[in-house]
Amino acid sequence: MVNASTSAKVAIIGGGVAGMACALWLKHLGYTPVIIEQHPQLGGQLRDLHRVNRWVLGMPDKTGAELAALYAAHIRQETIDIIYSAQLLALTAAAHGFTATVRQADQPYTLNFCAIVIATGVRTLGLEVFAPLPGFAAAAGLISSFPFDHLLPPDALAGKTVAVIGGGDNAYLTAQDAAQAGAYVQLVVRTVPKARAAVRQAVQKYINLGQIQERTHTQVTAFHSHPNGVTLALSQGGSITVARIFARLGFTANTDSLAGLSALDGLATEHGYIQTDAAQRTNLPWVYAIGDVANARHKSVVNAIAEGAKAAQDLSERGQDHDKQSQ
Repeated sequence: MVNASTSAKVAIIGGGVAGMACALWLKHLGYTPVIIEQHPQLGGQLRDLHRVNRWVLGMPDKTGAELAALYAAHIRQETIDIIYSAQLLALTAAAHGFTATVRQADQPYTLNFCAIVIATGVRTLGLEVFAPLPGFAAAAGLISSFPFDHLLPPDALAGKTVAVIGGGDNAYLTAQDAAQAGAYVQLVVRTVPKARAAVRQAVQKYINLGQIQERTHTQVTAFHSHPNGVTLALSQGGSITVARIFARLGFTANTDSLAGLSALDGLATEHGYIQTDAAQRTNLPWVYAIGDVANARHKSVVNAIAEGAKAAQDLSERGQDHDKQSQ
C-alpha cells in the first residue's frame, strides 16, 4: 500500500514512456511519484510494438517492446511506487492539492497529492469509425485496428486478399508486411498518402509486382458479409472482396478515463488532445499533461521522455518558489 500522507507526493496517471520518465525525474528531484496504471504492467502501447526503433539515440536495434521492458525495469530498480491494474474513481481539489480515490483489486483507498501529471497516451481509431456504415455489425469480426494485429503466423495470410484502410506510415507498413507474408493487399486511402517517402518507396516494390493495389481518394461505404469473407462497397464505385480488414486510421487522445473527475473539470483540449504550455502545464493549477495525450502531431519515444523530464523540472522549480513564499 502506498503511504497516503506525503506532501510531496505527485500522481502520474499512466505508466507509459512519458509517465515513467516523469516519475524518474521527480524521484531524483526529491518528490514521491506514484504511477497509477490501469494495466498490470508498465510500458503503454510501446510494450506491444515489435518493430526495431532506430530513432532513440544510444539504443540501436531495440524494438519498442524491448525499450518498454528496459524502462519498466529501471523504474522498478528505483523502487518507485506503482499502482497496477488501477482505476481512478475520483479526483477532487483540496487545500493540500488533490485527493484521489483509487481502486485496485476491488479495494478502494484514498491518496493525497500535491500535483497531477496526466500521461494516458493515445488509443487507436478503428471500429467506431465504421460503426455507422451498412453491414458493419455482421463484418465487425473481420475488422481489427491494433497496429500489429496483422502479424499472424507466417502462413495465415498467404494467398489471401486483405484490405488495409489508411494512408499513414502504419497503413503502408501493414500493407508491406501482409504482402511479404504472401497476401494480396487492397490499400484503401481516403485522400492522399501521408506515409513518409521512404515507407512508400518500400511499398512500391509490391505495387509494381501486383501484390498491392493502392486506391487513393477512396472510402468504404458499406460492408456485405458472406461465408468467404466480406465485400467492401467503395465510394469510387465498384467493390472489393477480402478475407480480413486491417484499419490503420490513426490515433486519438486516451482521455475517456478522466471523465467525471471533478478536479479536471474545464481541462482545455483541442481535438481531444490536452493543451499545454511550453512547460507541459495545463490550464488547471498544478495539473500537467505529457506525452502523446498532449501531442497531436509529434508522437515519439524521445518526445515522451523529454516532456516527462520537462514537467518534473518545472514542477520542482514551482515547488521551490512556493516554499520560499510560504516561509
